[in-house]
Amino acid sequence: MQHKFRGVFLANLIHLIRHLFRTGNPTIDDAVRSNFEFFNSLPGKLEIELTEPAESYRNMANLAAKPSAKIVNVRFHPKVFEENERKFRDLTEAELQLEIFHEPSICLRGEGGDAVEHKAPNGKSFTIKEMLTAIEATERRTRGNSEWLGGIDVHHCYFEGIYQNENRDWEIVWGS
Repeated sequence: MQHKFRGVFLANLIHLIRHLFRTGNPTIDDAVRSNFEFFNSLPGKLEIELTEPAESYRNMANLAAKPSAKIVNVRFHPKVFEENERKFRDLTEAELQLEIFHEPSICLRGEGGDAVEHKAPNGKSFTIKEMLTAIEATERRTRGNSEWLGGIDVHHCYFEGIYQNENRDWEIVWGS
């Protein structure tokens, strides 16, 4: 039981720290904050198309791109996990139109390291659909600068959310 309490305490502490890093941002109303949390909880895989297919690395589950491989395209289509039905589904059009970030622009930083600025299409805020477009554009532009096992990082491709760093850029977190 004590271990479970420690996990809840740490999760709350991490949430508080993230909140404190946002203190310089304008106030985000509860609906937008809730929509942002929904967005950050979406599971999804970044699909990276290369000029040469990635291969398993040695006898591990890791994927590695050949050093000569170049990016052809990237696509990101997260899903919603329906817990009661224990299955994934596509986002609805209404969910894609949820406002999740109330700022006129955002600087996203992916696995390639460089920050890419994106302007909100309406000049005020981003919807989930617009943020997905910005994430794809960032990865399309910068993923080729990443390195993993001698080639472009094609292994870290499972979406784990976006979080603001100390430079006020937003890191796209990709797991494996």
